[in-house]
Amino acid sequence: MINNIQTQSTFTGKSAFKKNIKQVKKVFFSEFADVKKPASYSSLPMQRRLEMADDIKEANMLLAVIRELQKTAYEEGGNFEIFRRLIGMLKTFKIGNCAELAETGKTICKMNKMNNCDIFTLHAKSADGSIRVLDHTIIAFKVPKSKNNTITKRNAVIFEPSPDTQILDFYMNGFSGNVRQARKIYAAFGLKPDEKLLFKTENTYEPDINTIEKLRKEFPNLIFNK
Repeated sequence: MINNIQTQSTFTGKSAFKKNIKQVKKVFFSEFADVKKPASYSSLPMQRRLEMADDIKEANMLLAVIRELQKTAYEEGGNFEIFRRLIGMLKTFKIGNCAELAETGKTICKMNKMNNCDIFTLHAKSADGSIRVLDHTIIAFKVPKSKNNTITKRNAVIFEPSPDTQILDFYMNGFSGNVRQARKIYAAFGLKPDEKLLFKTENTYEPDINTIEKLRKEFPNLIFNK
């Protein structure tokens, strides 16, 4: 993919990247600030969950519908339709867990010519070499193609990212920072101080150029990079 963000370790490059990240977060939360996260209910005290039982049930039912409609769009082969539904359903139903938020955030990045990003699920590796899933999906930037390509995605390869790899996480209120800085954040998902944070590649939807142009026209409020 064409890298539209400067990759050199220069003041200008870093400033441009941070500015773009700031703009992505601004347009994302201007449209999706009130999205409910069904997965977050599991961390509530039992009494609170009992009080919210009806709301939780409705949220999970809506999420199931959203995912089924996404699956249908994918199976029908409609590239534009996949992303139109992804964004449209998040705007309409206001329901999404980490996967929906990450996929939508990645799409917004690409709509704004930030093409060097993808989504990954997080895993933890202990000192004895055992690996376990942290059950969380994020956006990461500038991951080398040797670690994130057609083969690694198809095989769901798990790897250790560079400590300087940049992360953007809309589920965690728009956290942005490098892997090193993210360690404290992901303690919330069970990452221990002596464990390594790993990425798993995901074989997700990928918008082509025509789809991106259609999305830019369909959702102008999500565009900051004209």
